[in-house]
Amino acid sequence: MNILITGGTGFVGKNLVKHLSGLNHRLYLVTRGGYKGAGEVIPLPAETELFSPQVISGIDAIVNLAGHNISAGRWSPQVKEEILNSRLRLTRQLVQSIERNKQQQLPYPGTLINASAVGYYGTHAHTSFHEASPNGQGFLALVCKQWEQEAQRLEEMGVRLVILRLGLVLGPGGALEKMALPYRFCLGGYLGDGKQWCSWIHQQDVIQVIAEALQTTDYQGVYNLCSPQPVTMSELATAIANTLHKKSWTRMPAFFTRLLLGEMAEELLLNGQRVLPQRLQERKYRFQYPDIQSAVEKALT
Repeated sequence: MNILITGGTGFVGKNLVKHLSGLNHRLYLVTRGGYKGAGEVIPLPAETELFSPQVISGIDAIVNLAGHNISAGRWSPQVKEEILNSRLRLTRQLVQSIERNKQQQLPYPGTLINASAVGYYGTHAHTSFHEASPNGQGFLALVCKQWEQEAQRLEEMGVRLVILRLGLVLGPGGALEKMALPYRFCLGGYLGDGKQWCSWIHQQDVIQVIAEALQTTDYQGVYNLCSPQPVTMSELATAIANTLHKKSWTRMPAFFTRLLLGEMAEELLLNGQRVLPQRLQERKYRFQYPDIQSAVEKALT
């Protein structure tokens, strides 16, 4: 297949590119430049521009992973605007480019796989969420809702749309490495009371599901891309400690976490959500890393 990938140089994207290139797909990466690796590079269009008819005509499927990193730093008003707009802007350009090709009776991709996040459901201490659960409250819930709505415009054009609501992605590097750093200096522990839920997924399962969704046309609609075994933050802390042969003995109080990180602390660290991959389980998808200990060990060793 000819596959266009946005966010192909990011944490998930760079490993997805490696996997798909090994399957002999022809890859086109949307980037600002400076990338050296598998696939051809397509310059990121300016905000007012669209992807050219020639580019869109030659593509069979799109994997849209682009977006400003939500955990890169404190959420100032400017950062929040970039988190939202970076997702809406590029997705809108893709949709408009496909719409233009259809109007001009030119070929266009038949599949869009669009990332989203379990933040769609908001946070809750006790409720379990599945794909049919309603949109929640909070900044990330708003971002996910608007991002998905932008992509859903393609369904009217007959494009097969797969929306993947990702949990915390565990893999070499990424957020887990930042979380593990204090443990390497014997300062590991959890934030808040440790009872908040963490819905997570190993990076290799993310890549495998995307690869299957590209090839298998009955993948359609929304899928929660997270392990069937969500854990509490204290359980995640224990798994990191066990892997590194350290102790999980410190605790950062909630008020101090809020002081350091503000709104981001509430939505990402102190309040969680228990999300279940109901539709993947109905498909009998076999998770490569269903339990937290094996996933953390694979990611950190």
